[in-house]
Amino acid sequence: DGEVLGKLKSKFVNWLLKDIHLDEIHIGEHSVVVSVAGIKIEEALADDLTVCGTTCDGTAGENLAQFDVCYLKNDGKYWKADADAVTSMPVIAMATAAITADASGVFLLLGFVRKDAWAWAMGGLLYADEGTGGTIGGMTQTAPAGAGDQVQVIGIAITADIIYLCPCLELVEVPA
Repeated sequence: DGEVLGKLKSKFVNWLLKDIHLDEIHIGEHSVVVSVAGIKIEEALADDLTVCGTTCDGTAGENLAQFDVCYLKNDGKYWKADADAVTSMPVIAMATAAITADASGVFLLLGFVRKDAWAWAMGGLLYADEGTGGTIGGMTQTAPAGAGDQVQVIGIAITADIIYLCPCLELVEVPA
């Protein structure tokens, strides 16, 4: 029943927000969103091209497409990750929208992402892709295997079109 669900949402939000200063709160038909210093909690990923999780604001070092996975370079900007080299790893975030070079945007640090065009193998691990034979800034379910490649688990496919992004910061280099 919608009325009971609404009351449960309200009680949950009141409990959750006890002693917390909010930047904003939205209670909608299909979701409850609470933004506190970049943390979003949503009921579900009801729509294509949506994210739900911990985010931060940052600056793109180059043009980024929505859902490019990124590393943080020593210039303080987010750049497309490339598993071909340790200098362009580890993945720590994902662009939540297209961001032009030197512009600020929102980056997902940990959470769920839905993209209906994906066709992941459910339960399969996700890795940062490599530029050689892959897509810089992309993800793959095949671990990089070339000499010198950096292997990093960055998430798992929950369904064919929903992933859980949870980058492990440990890198393993493929030996020569």
